[in-house]
Amino acid sequence: MLVCFDATVLCGAIRKPTSVNFKLLELAADGAVLGGFTTDVAGMEFVRNALDGLSGVSYDMPQIERFLDHFAPLFNPDNVQPSPIGRALPAQISLHNRPIGEVVYELTGRTRAELLADLPHQLCLVASEFDAFDVHLVAAAAARGADAICSADRAHLPEGPLAGGIEVIGPGRLAAQLGVS
Repeated sequence: MLVCFDATVLCGAIRKPTSVNFKLLELAADGAVLGGFTTDVAGMEFVRNALDGLSGVSYDMPQIERFLDHFAPLFNPDNVQPSPIGRALPAQISLHNRPIGEVVYELTGRTRAELLADLPHQLCLVASEFDAFDVHLVAAAAARGADAICSADRAHLPEGPLAGGIEVIGPGRLAAQLGVS
C-alpha cells in the first residue's frame, strides 16, 4: 500500500514519538511494510506549525531538522529529485505567504505543459470532497499512484473514497489495518 501523509500526521508524530502517527511514518520511511511519502507543502505546513507550537509546545529548528532527517525518505521517495524541505525551506523567504499553487509549481519545477499532459486520464478534483488547501495532497497522491491519503484532519479531509479511487484514512484506522498499536 502506498500512502501520502499530510501535515497533521507529521505534527502528531513530533508531538508524541510513541504515537501511531510516529509508528506509521517509521514504517513508511522503512518501506518494507508500507510505502509512503509526503509533499513539500505538507512539510512547510509542518515546519510552520512546529515553530508556532503544537499543543502548547514550540519546537526549535534543530529539533525539527532532526525529525525531518529521521523521516527523509518520505520527502525523497524512490530517490527521485531531492526535496527542498528540511534545513533550506524555511529560509526560502520567496516561498512564504504565496498561494499554494505557486509554491507547488516552484517546488516541483514542472512546466505548464507537463502539468496539463494527459488531462482526460487525470483525477478530477471534486470541490465537495476536500478543502482547496489540500489540493496538493490529492495531486501528489494521484501523480504517484497512491492508494490512500493519511490525515487526522476530519474537517477538511473526511475519511472515505475520493473520485479516482484514492481513499482518505485516519492514522488510527490505518494503524489498525496494519496491526500497529
